[in-house]
Amino acid sequence: MLNLLLLVGTISYAQPGRPFDMRNGPRNERVEAARVAYITQRLGLTTQESSAFWALNNEYETAQRAIEEKYKPDIAPGQMTNEQASRHLEDRLKAETELLDLRKKYHARFREILPARKLVLFQQADREFRLELLKKVRENRRPGGRF
Repeated sequence: MLNLLLLVGTISYAQPGRPFDMRNGPRNERVEAARVAYITQRLGLTTQESSAFWALNNEYETAQRAIEEKYKPDIAPGQMTNEQASRHLEDRLKAETELLDLRKKYHARFREILPARKLVLFQQADREFRLELLKKVRENRRPGGRF
């Protein structure tokens, strides 16, 4: 499968002695580039579709991260008092509501760019990519549970 070769060939995330961090740095850029290439190919996006879709998707994912960050707890769950945990649960509900509202807002915008079939395929391809990435990370773990 060409997609898998692209994924494996372009991602060097499992080098011994180097931690895997999806949040930032060159590794994240390589993973994201592989994700974009994989999904673009799987959906058969035209150049115009690809440009418009990925620009909007990046905007959407940035907005998602902002909501998640807004409601991120300051204290680790195991260190929370009951009162802090209660506030955290309420905050999670608020975050989920905001995320759903955001999803609804962007859904209409995505539909202007791609047909429904390609949007459904996007969800499937994105899930497949993430599962393959997880599989590769697990396969390349060093003994002792460290990367």
